[in-house]
Amino acid sequence: MPTMLTLQAPGTPVWERFWEHRLSDAEIRADPVLSRWARAAQAGLRTDTDAHPQGPPTGDDTPRLERALAADSPFSAFAGAMASAGLSALLCDGNGMVLRRRADLTVQDALTAARLVEGASWSEDVRGTNAIGTAIVERVPIAVLGAAHFERANHGLCCYAAPLHDATGTLVGVLDASGPIAMAHPSLQAAVLGASTAIEAMLASADYDAAVPGGLEALRRRVAMIGGSAFVVERSGRVRLANAEGRRLLGDRERVGQSLMRRLGLPTVQGGTRIVGGMRLEFEPIGPTSAPWAALVRVEPRRSTPRPRPRAPAVGDAFAAIVGSDPAIAHARARAQQFARSQLPVLLLAETGTGKELFARAIHAASARADGPFVAVNCGALAGSLLESELFGYGAGAFTGARAGGQGGKLAAADRGTLFLDEVAEMTPAAQALLLRFLEDGTYYPIGEHRERRADVRIVAATCRDLTSAVLEGSFRSDLFYRIRGVAIRLVPLRERRDLGELADALLVRIAARYSDPGAPRISAAAHRALTEQPWPGNVRELRTALEHAYVLAGPGGVIEPEHLPSNEEAAPTTRPASRAAAEREATARALEAAGGNLSAAARRLGVSRSTLYRLLERHGLRGE
Repeated sequence: MPTMLTLQAPGTPVWERFWEHRLSDAEIRADPVLSRWARAAQAGLRTDTDAHPQGPPTGDDTPRLERALAADSPFSAFAGAMASAGLSALLCDGNGMVLRRRADLTVQDALTAARLVEGASWSEDVRGTNAIGTAIVERVPIAVLGAAHFERANHGLCCYAAPLHDATGTLVGVLDASGPIAMAHPSLQAAVLGASTAIEAMLASADYDAAVPGGLEALRRRVAMIGGSAFVVERSGRVRLANAEGRRLLGDRERVGQSLMRRLGLPTVQGGTRIVGGMRLEFEPIGPTSAPWAALVRVEPRRSTPRPRPRAPAVGDAFAAIVGSDPAIAHARARAQQFARSQLPVLLLAETGTGKELFARAIHAASARADGPFVAVNCGALAGSLLESELFGYGAGAFTGARAGGQGGKLAAADRGTLFLDEVAEMTPAAQALLLRFLEDGTYYPIGEHRERRADVRIVAATCRDLTSAVLEGSFRSDLFYRIRGVAIRLVPLRERRDLGELADALLVRIAARYSDPGAPRISAAAHRALTEQPWPGNVRELRTALEHAYVLAGPGGVIEPEHLPSNEEAAPTTRPASRAAAEREATARALEAAGGNLSAAARRLGVSRSTLYRLLERHGLRGE
């Protein structure tokens, strides 16, 4: 992802000396704002220009941006986030004409007065120095803050813009976030860069669909299956795809793609083989025969010694901790075993407490990454930009309260290993965009830093929400959904399992081992029946806690009876609900009452997600705040 140049106004004395022509050419060239003002002044523009007329879009590539305006597009998600934050989002054509604006109601009048409206031109040759127009001229992301704008009327704005390129490197549009100068914040840079990357990925996908049978996804699968290092690099120097060996070869070096372009001259490559740096590179051009804009590159060391791959443990050993003979659990376990050694991302669909992390750790332990780190992140526990800084890390002084030396993120910690993203559906739109960008080619930028980082990470994600519905509702990106759903595995809740007794016995053995008890207590038949009558909204986690409670009361080597199991304060064990449905309703109603009707608090009491609680409320005709 590119970095963003930030233009801030020079001090008053410098501003006066510029307009009074008392600065030398060298002084002007040395200042990033004055040098750009000089470009506008030399074009004959005035700082007090009247309002500019509106007109129809003029860019030749405007039709290509129509997909970006769809309800499920990256722009739609970005625009919603900006409007919620009190800002505006704009999508412009390649000439700087505003195609679409979405803004918070509180800033619409001010933006309209500044002509940040659909149909208005913000090209630099019309408006002077501004984020949209200057990003087009310089082909780089730019933030223009306050009085750094050339026109006086725009001195109250902060604007962050990023040019949009297709896979061929052609500039086709600009994405912008604008608002009052008081709203300026470094986090807006990451939001704009992340969203622009997602839009560019969508444009690139269309280009690859037209150039390669099966499109980008077919090419992605092909690259993943190639033995040795392989990657797809574009004319612009961007490495679009790389397999695991290719990512290791490219490493964390900056601008490796651009360097490769200079050394190999990709625009003129028509295929064939080259020897570079002791490596044999085979090229397969992508795009028109006369002017390919990308190439699939296979790399073979000239004098290579096969490097032994890390040995993964036996698959059966890795999954030994997942106990149960229930057909649904057996199917999930077999499916996880089958895909553990692949490079595909895994999506675990399950309620809270069903053992998602246990499955994720088993998949990691049975993979070729077993010698690497396993890093878990609960996306639902980190609000807003905290998740972004937790995942991607941040540089020194990136935001108020940041550590003086910055902090590495979970991606860096999980390099050469597995990153487990629990409650992935709770990710913010900005974090979704940044994660999608990372999944494209393994590169990312820590918040507030300008040096590209690279990590070789396999993603295992989990959610208790219906992601398909979340995609349709617009709360979760469809492109990210399809990237993390390399293989989907459903883990059934405890109430649907037929092997609860077997599971309880196994859990009790482990509990006894933790207490250094050589002989685990036995569960009586009556206690087994009592266990099967419970709804277990907290699933295996709740069962394990209940069994430890019973173990403590029964004592080492004892027999667990129904009275040893935890009972609700309001009801004795002898008054347990007669049916599982009744028990489920009673537990839900009790949690709702104890939480004062607050759904989030009730969900925490039950140990379930909010979406699961909603289903329980609807199923039993209950209501909360």
